[in-house]
Amino acid sequence: MVDPNLVALATGAGGNVVASMITGSALVIRARLTQYFRAGTPDELASALAAYDNDARAFEEWVRATRSNPELASELASTKAQLSQEWTRRLVEFIITHPAAKADLEALATVTDPPKYGNQLNAGSGTFVNGTVFGGFTTRTGNLHEAEHRQ
Repeated sequence: MVDPNLVALATGAGGNVVASMITGSALVIRARLTQYFRAGTPDELASALAAYDNDARAFEEWVRATRSNPELASELASTKAQLSQEWTRRLVEFIITHPAAKADLEALATVTDPPKYGNQLNAGSGTFVNGTVFGGFTTRTGNLHEAEHRQ
């Protein structure tokens, strides 16, 4: 029998894998998947990455279709749940045969978006945007319409 804690961990990781397909964190997840599946054979790694790429393309098509036809929202939710279950199963099957990858599974389950804010302090002389700037400058990556700038 599989350890319920591993199943719970894989469930969180599977949800993160699928969520990354639409949230823009695909590069972060793909890197973590690469690290996780490296504990196996090169074929296992290639198969997992190909599955991720295929699932991401298909899921993106569902998202686009739902945007143009909101009546498909329930089917999109069903597809998301099915993909999450498939990724949970794939991750559990792998961890059973490669228990040394547990730390990488934990990393997949706890993926967070990269920091969205940074601060810049320009003081003194030099060429800066709009001349010499005193104070903070905050940028936000991702949704540019939500960017906040302070001068």
